[in-house]
Amino acid sequence: MAAHRAEDASGGGQLVGRGRDLAALLSRLATARLVCLTGLPGVGRTRLALEAVGQLRREVVWESGAGYEPEMLAGVGARLRHRFAGRSGPLLVLDDWDHLGGAGTALVASLLLDLPELTVLVVAERPCHLRGETVMVLRPLDASVPDGADRPSEALELLRAVLGDAAVDRDPDGAARLCRRFGGVPGPLVEAARAWTAADGDADGIGPGERQLAAAARSYARCSRVEQLLWRRLAVFEDGFRREAAPEVCGGGPLPATEVLGILDRIAPHALIQDPHSGRYHLPPAQLAVSKRELELSGERWAAVLAHRRWALGVARQAAEWWTAGRQEEAAALARRELPGLRAAMDPETSPLSPRAEAATALDVVVHLWFLWTACGHTAEGRTLLRHALALHQAPPPARALWLAAWLELDLGAPERADPLLTAAWAEAVRAGDGHCLGLLAQLRGAAALWQGRTEAAAVEFRTALELAGDTSDFGPGPAQIRAALALALVRTDPEAALETAQPGPAHPGAARDGWAEAWARYARAEVLRWEGDADSAQVLARKALRTFLAYGSPIGGRCAGELLADATALSGDGLLAARLLGAVDAFHEIPLPRSPYLAPVRRRAEALLDGLLPPARRAEAYACGARTGLAALLAAQGETRSVPA
Repeated sequence: MAAHRAEDASGGGQLVGRGRDLAALLSRLATARLVCLTGLPGVGRTRLALEAVGQLRREVVWESGAGYEPEMLAGVGARLRHRFAGRSGPLLVLDDWDHLGGAGTALVASLLLDLPELTVLVVAERPCHLRGETVMVLRPLDASVPDGADRPSEALELLRAVLGDAAVDRDPDGAARLCRRFGGVPGPLVEAARAWTAADGDADGIGPGERQLAAAARSYARCSRVEQLLWRRLAVFEDGFRREAAPEVCGGGPLPATEVLGILDRIAPHALIQDPHSGRYHLPPAQLAVSKRELELSGERWAAVLAHRRWALGVARQAAEWWTAGRQEEAAALARRELPGLRAAMDPETSPLSPRAEAATALDVVVHLWFLWTACGHTAEGRTLLRHALALHQAPPPARALWLAAWLELDLGAPERADPLLTAAWAEAVRAGDGHCLGLLAQLRGAAALWQGRTEAAAVEFRTALELAGDTSDFGPGPAQIRAALALALVRTDPEAALETAQPGPAHPGAARDGWAEAWARYARAEVLRWEGDADSAQVLARKALRTFLAYGSPIGGRCAGELLADATALSGDGLLAARLLGAVDAFHEIPLPRSPYLAPVRRRAEALLDGLLPPARRAEAYACGARTGLAALLAAQGETRSVPA
């Protein structure tokens, strides 16, 4: 499988991870007269070429360009012509040829013209761009594996070969993080791993070595001016980027946006790593350090950071639009995929001007990502980011930002902090004439009342919210979500009205499907059916709701649906599974969530039923088993035995 010597990048030992690359190189050498083996500094080009040459049955001459200057190449050419004159099928390997520039390329072209039997393998960061050239880009070792794979990554195999199993097993997670951070580029990875084991410290604190920094600096220096411009502007993507983001962020001035992708393709093989699974690019640590330094020296950092912030705001707006339009899974995936870059834009402290100057942009990004914080399990992070942006915001905070702040406080069990925020948000929404936000605030007041167990007051607020918010939504929870919340408020006081309110389907023809609202509506219907004693139907609906909440990563939704499913399961007589579900619910989220008076009856019912189904020791064992197994695995093991309307 992979390829690098265990002892050294250029020395002996067994190859790790380059079997396919070796076969591909040998195939090209058998069919082409000029082969160029390219790739990042330290990726193992020389090592692979040595291995390939060792398997050939032909005359091979290896020339290293390290000691040559361009003016010396005329003599080198004369010597090589004399050496190969009249020979049949020789192979010339030209290693470390980049610094010779056009003179080195001219020598290759003249040798191929003068010696028809000659094959040339150029080992360099960049191809020669000669007619008939076959280019092979040597990619880094795979530093991660797809979900569900039962094998270690190639990069981790390399570390085990170099450092030994004991060193890797001392901190396997640290070793895996090191592999991902250095992108599976063998040279820098091995150098960093040796520094890590020698220091016996945190893998995340290991930076690129001096040799790797020097190699990256040389690579940067060989680039054209526009290539250097793109390289240093890419420094704003510290955690990687997708291809389509580069023109928007890096284009401008002497680098037109229309030319960015073409230049990106030119520099990518020797400056960037592309993840084979996600397709995202990122600068390796040494290349990133060089780009940051050059960006600072160029005086362009402020412009590049501002361009990145505008891009981040566009991503947040796009994700919010998708969520409102019913493309909720895509919206959540987009926000999570770009979250590392979005975090930088949501931190005013990273502004190149002043924190207060960029607080409004940071606040705008946070607010547009409301669904990520409230529906997708990132509540605590959203609250931290929003508090920071609000603290630095000079103008009166927008009503929608205060609305979101109140919601996050409520979700994290702090209604006393939510109340003053709701009051301030209402005043600001009235002042700004934001009727839709007034509807959202009524919805949130209803949620606060529901959380506290005041269901009648909650129902009043939710009906007010439906009147104020209207039939469509351009921001925040839509009418379907508010109707689902109203159904929750009616479950224990007017079950028939709750079932009618929670009926599936859009509120009116043409309305976008709201999968998040549908999950809560299913939860409401499941609770009514459970109260009526229909345990089977309640389980089916609770399972469907739970699947949605788990897919989004919602701790509150997961707890609610998980406990209701456990309650209905206990009602059906399966105490063992019910106890496991409760154990999994308690272990579902790393941040403990406070108990809500509204939710307490469901848990009490389930626990009371379990009192009669399992003895204490068996019950404790089932709780522990569920905590180990997890909600997702328990849910996957269950089948739906009945068909209930969605």
